[in-house]
Amino acid sequence: MHGKVSINNPQAKTALALAKSWVGTIFPVGVTTYQEEQCRNAWQEGHAAFMRNWPYAYALSSAEGSAAKGRFDVTYLPQGNGPNASHAATLGGWQLMLSAYSKNKDAAAKLIKYMASSETQKECAIKLSHLPTLAALYEDKEVLAAQPWFARLLPVFKNAVARPSTATGASYDKVSTDFFQTTNQILSGGIPVDQGIQTMESKMKRDMR
Repeated sequence: MHGKVSINNPQAKTALALAKSWVGTIFPVGVTTYQEEQCRNAWQEGHAAFMRNWPYAYALSSAEGSAAKGRFDVTYLPQGNGPNASHAATLGGWQLMLSAYSKNKDAAAKLIKYMASSETQKECAIKLSHLPTLAALYEDKEVLAAQPWFARLLPVFKNAVARPSTATGASYDKVSTDFFQTTNQILSGGIPVDQGIQTMESKMKRDMR
C-alpha cells in the first residue's frame, strides 16, 4: 500500500495454501489454465463450487438451461484474521472513451452520452446485470426487483480498495505479472508455497527499484 513489498507473510502463505488445496477438489484440475469464459462455463455447468467473475455472469448463470440457476448467490470475499482484517475488493470496471483519432467524434460522443445515461444504465442493469456507475440506481426499485443482490453493492463500492498502481507507479505492470505468474505456479503445483512466496518477494523487490 505504501510502496513496500510485504507479500512474504503468514496470511499470504495460508491463503495460497488453502487455494492450492481447492484445485482438483472443488475445482477442476485444469482451472489454472482457464481463461475467463472457460471459468464461467465450468461454473455454469456445475463443475465448480464458486467463482469470481464480472457481474454479467450473474445474468448468464441465472438464464434458462444453466445448471447454476437458482442455486447460487453473491457475497463478499472472505476476510482474514486480526484487528485490521476487512473484506477487500479491487476496483475494476468498464470505461467509455472517445479516441482522439476518431473520424466521427460527434457521433461517438453522442453514443457515449447515450450509453452513460441513467436510462441506458438502468436497462443494462435490469436485463444484463451490468453494474451502473450511478449510485441512485442501486436503490432504484425496478433495478432491485430484477437484481436484488445490487442492494449489497453500494457499501462495497464506497469502501473498495484501489489496485496498487499508485504505490507501484511505473512498475505496476511488472509487479502485477510477478504476482499472477508466481501464484499460478503455486496453484498448479509447480513450486511449493514457501518457495513461491520467496520468489514473488524477490521479483517484486527487483521490479520496484
